[in-house]
Amino acid sequence: MTALEKYRKLEGPGLWSPSRHAQRRDVFVTFGDATLVISDSRSQQALSHWSLPAVQRLNPGKRPALYAPEGDDSEILELQDDWLIDALKTVQGALHPPRPFLARYRRPIMAAIGLVTAFALAMAIPPALVTHTASVVPMAKRMELGTRLRADLRGLGAQECSSPNGNAALVSLQRALFQNPAELVVMRGLPLGAPRVQHIMGRYFILDARMLDEAAYADALAGAILLAAQRAADDDPLHSALRHAGVIATFRLLTSAELPPRALDGYATALLRDDPKTPELDPLLERFARVDLSTRPFVDNPTALDLAVPALAASLRMLDPMAGEAEQRTLLSDGQWVSLQNICDS
Repeated sequence: MTALEKYRKLEGPGLWSPSRHAQRRDVFVTFGDATLVISDSRSQQALSHWSLPAVQRLNPGKRPALYAPEGDDSEILELQDDWLIDALKTVQGALHPPRPFLARYRRPIMAAIGLVTAFALAMAIPPALVTHTASVVPMAKRMELGTRLRADLRGLGAQECSSPNGNAALVSLQRALFQNPAELVVMRGLPLGAPRVQHIMGRYFILDARMLDEAAYADALAGAILLAAQRAADDDPLHSALRHAGVIATFRLLTSAELPPRALDGYATALLRDDPKTPELDPLLERFARVDLSTRPFVDNPTALDLAVPALAASLRMLDPMAGEAEQRTLLSDGQWVSLQNICDS
């Protein structure tokens, strides 16, 4: 208490009021034993005692200096005397040693941790939320989102190919491969690294136009489409879209059946760069068997570029469900196949 001893006899004038609306009166201020004594300047009668550690400055850096007891600003003390102001500051510094770093910055640190946690939760979208939301999104909404993605792909420079005979061939191929309606869309201008066939939301299948030149037979193209269908069955396309959109957009889709307008910005680009995943073998073989389609035209054709894992191609060749069976049907006639190959020429 060296500082307190130094100023024990120091006194000086001030103005004091017992409440904010009471008239101020002239007082003398002196330092007592850990207290600030406020006395009437005429009668010398003590009017108030403030605990020195609890004295708080109401207007730091301004003059006159205003003080009040901590937690009770009804009493106000006004000081002009520089000696008293400096002494009070020194004594309070001695009575309040610096707090540890964590104590001083506890609130900012806790606030920062809270923000980081919230950001991490927003970025790391819970898988259960994605799965549940995707399970309740109706096909009509998936079609709407798929249509939005097609528009985004066109915005990236891709072009949809269309011709009367080529479109008719696509419809025939779709009916031969799927019991439920699907739409096969041929696009040119897709990046080289993109999967040759990709099933996006809403039963839309995007076919790279270059594959029509690479495929020797319609059966090879059909195999690539079935492969994309199985990949989508293993990992719902809506899952990756929701992971891209984030937790807030996903929750909004779940509660209001709407995605924010910009939730899928950039997703089309990410979709084109997505590495094809290895599908489940047995369900894929069942898809070939269901439509009486041999796997050999597919795995023996350059379109098998979509087969990222060589072991899968070997398994499809070895476990061909149509091995030794006579050909049951032709997916497309020669004329339909030629029309489909020329769909981008019109």
